[in-house]
Amino acid sequence: MKNITDKISRYLSAWNEKTTESVKAAFLECCAPEITFTDREVSTYTDDPDRLIKGIDELTDLVIASVAKIPSYTFSILTTPQYFDGHGLYSWGLQIPGQEVKVGWDYFQYNAENMITSIVGFLPE
Repeated sequence: MKNITDKISRYLSAWNEKTTESVKAAFLECCAPEITFTDREVSTYTDDPDRLIKGIDELTDLVIASVAKIPSYTFSILTTPQYFDGHGLYSWGLQIPGQEVKVGWDYFQYNAENMITSIVGFLPE
């Protein structure tokens, strides 16, 4: 997994995992230890005044909390990541059984080793 497209694919697949161990293992393959994450729902999961998830453990906890809330969802990449100089974006689909696919976007940053360092998620209404 040397290129950023593979890392983003692995990152998004982590959200489809259902156990703490499998989510964390996936994030360890694609995310820097100091990764940060935010979207408009983060305040539901953290008391951090900056509304920021920090590190792989907190990000793993976020995924497991979302699985507990909606256990049957799945994410998929809808567009190939576009990126340059440590910055990029892509769109994803969220499928919840019985509902239409919801489309969202992630802005991301990555380091020289193509490990994801930051995600800012833009959720569908």
